[in-house]
Amino acid sequence: MESKQILEAVRKVKSSSKERKFIQSIDLAISLRDVNLKDPSKRFRVEVLLPHPLNKDTNICVIGDAALISKAEDAGIKHTLNEDQIDQLARNANDAKIFINTIDYFLAIPQMMALIGKTLGRYLGPAGKMPSVLPPNANLENFVARYNRTCRIRLRQNPVIQCRVATEDMNDEEITENVRTIITEIENRLEQGLQNIKHAHIKTTMGPVITIGT
Repeated sequence: MESKQILEAVRKVKSSSKERKFIQSIDLAISLRDVNLKDPSKRFRVEVLLPHPLNKDTNICVIGDAALISKAEDAGIKHTLNEDQIDQLARNANDAKIFINTIDYFLAIPQMMALIGKTLGRYLGPAGKMPSVLPPNANLENFVARYNRTCRIRLRQNPVIQCRVATEDMNDEEITENVRTIITEIENRLEQGLQNIKHAHIKTTMGPVITIGT
């Protein structure tokens, strides 16, 4: 899929989207064909580093002891959990699911991983949000910067991949490069590459769907 086609779609998305009182996300949806998703080996989950950061806060939750939580707060991370809070959250399945849905990425110290797996694993696993392990003396500011450029893509039993790739206040070329990066990653993971892609669409949060390449 050529960058020119993507750029044209990006311009249509912006021109057809009404002005809102908030900055809208730009979402990409890719429909696949001729992929046997009954075969688990054809499914995948991957985190892709985008060339341009999303101009929108990424919700990160740090799980650790008091010292780590203090560092997280200093780094501007709003969500944290300590051992007691994990236990409390795990007691209410509905609260746990709601909280997990609001978080994009979880980070945890190694000694907390067993507890997390035992208490919250049943909710984190299906959501594809099991924590990444924080190495000793990790620089949390670097993690924040990295995750602001990270896009998680998942292909499960439904032949559609959906993800947020940009925000409407980014320039057209930046959005195009982010979209192209995701499409290229997906092409490389499919047996027939571009031939396995039936349609690719982009849209703003509340705007119309625009097909790339038409």
